[in-house]
Amino acid sequence: MGIINIGSRREVCWDEHLMDQAEGVRVQMHRPEYRGVALECNTPWEGNVNSYFTLLSDRGLFRLYYFTNIRGIDQDDKLITDKLYVCYAESHDGKTFRQVPLHKIPFWGRTDNSILFDSIRDNFYVFKDTNPDCAPESLYKGLSGEGGQTLWLYESADGINFEKKRVLADDGAYDSLNVCFWDEKTEQYFLFYRGVHGEGTIDGKWTMEQARARHNKVIRDIRVRTSRDFVNWSEPQMIIFDPARDDLELYINHVQPYYRAKHMFIGFPARYLDRYEDSHNFAYLPNKDHRYRLIRAKGRWGTVVTDAVVMTSRDGLHFRRTDEAFLTPGVERNENWYYGNCYFAYGMAETDGDRPGSPKEISMYAGDACTFDSEGEPFRLYRYALRLDGFFSWRCDYQPGTIVTKPLIFEGDHLSINFATSALGHVRIRLLSEDGTPMEDFDSGKLFGDSVDRPVDFEGSLSTLAGKPIRLEISMSDADLYSFRFTPEVNFG
Repeated sequence: MGIINIGSRREVCWDEHLMDQAEGVRVQMHRPEYRGVALECNTPWEGNVNSYFTLLSDRGLFRLYYFTNIRGIDQDDKLITDKLYVCYAESHDGKTFRQVPLHKIPFWGRTDNSILFDSIRDNFYVFKDTNPDCAPESLYKGLSGEGGQTLWLYESADGINFEKKRVLADDGAYDSLNVCFWDEKTEQYFLFYRGVHGEGTIDGKWTMEQARARHNKVIRDIRVRTSRDFVNWSEPQMIIFDPARDDLELYINHVQPYYRAKHMFIGFPARYLDRYEDSHNFAYLPNKDHRYRLIRAKGRWGTVVTDAVVMTSRDGLHFRRTDEAFLTPGVERNENWYYGNCYFAYGMAETDGDRPGSPKEISMYAGDACTFDSEGEPFRLYRYALRLDGFFSWRCDYQPGTIVTKPLIFEGDHLSINFATSALGHVRIRLLSEDGTPMEDFDSGKLFGDSVDRPVDFEGSLSTLAGKPIRLEISMSDADLYSFRFTPEVNFG
């Protein structure tokens, strides 16, 4: 069995990778909690269609880029579409955002609006390039799937004034939010984008016949390419689900390095399902009259429903994906249970907890349907939150369970855990030798509480074991372990 060198990095308990033996303990997904409205798209230029939000955390400022449009249905049940825009908002606390006047694009004869672009057809994604060799004038990069099947590159020095540069790739079906980032661990760029497979597709692209078909047999998928220089790219590969999962349509991918454990990737694809065969439900879902008009005008826009799942990876190719929803449309109200529900904004923000004295938490953002509101209500982007590292945990119910890890090598002389127990529950950590023999003076005893950063005390000094293979034996009852970390510092942050 190979020895895993974890050094002093944070290990999140999101998969079974570190487990050698597990009894009574499972990997448990945790759903985000609703926190309120983060942005109300209530300006005339934001229209009634708002989607593909990208959140960029940039030196204490949270930047938000998003797609807007004005749509309606005429008296003959034909779709009316006005101009498409990319808009911009900011936040200093990650809880509420405001539209920022950019004075770039005229709207109704004035430029005091938050319009960034009026020339992009479908989607616009922005990332800040952390490659140390990146030129200053290319620090912010934008991707736009123009014409649906060509991905264009934009560049900017300030994140506001972008210049259209060149075609970045043309091997996919880019009519979705396509994402890219520099991975400091492997020193290369990752590009995750939409492809399609199934009847009538050609090399990952739509054919015109399939694109126009009301109910087709095409499966929207997720593909990945890598590059050292952002010019020469590896051959495209469809991401692999391990263990295997049903071949469902995944509308967006939102893959990103997890900012607290950058050797881990996490993504939030939206599952897309056309429920036209279950049409007897439509009469009972919100805004039924509008839905029926939408079905007559655009077919799938009224019959498709979407939700979100979560997936993680350690290499950017093989992903562990949940079968259960990470976010559902929720209790029926106003504009939900439509195509476009549960599209998360790309990215996440670390924000202050809402309760006095509570630790920071992770904020994420999602809205209701992007089809458009029939009642004239503005689109609202909602904030959701989880505890730090809290997407998954190693979970044990009341009956005690145990995990023994694979052999690990760590650095440092302190151990901290992110965990939660009931009043009767516990987490207990013992250190074992590589062959599984318990080590004297390295038994934490039963730990209880709820902390994102609890020091674990041993009688022995961890510094004597640093650099040597050891195992963790973690016994639990009615408890969750979200992450752990060895470090030279007492205050892990």
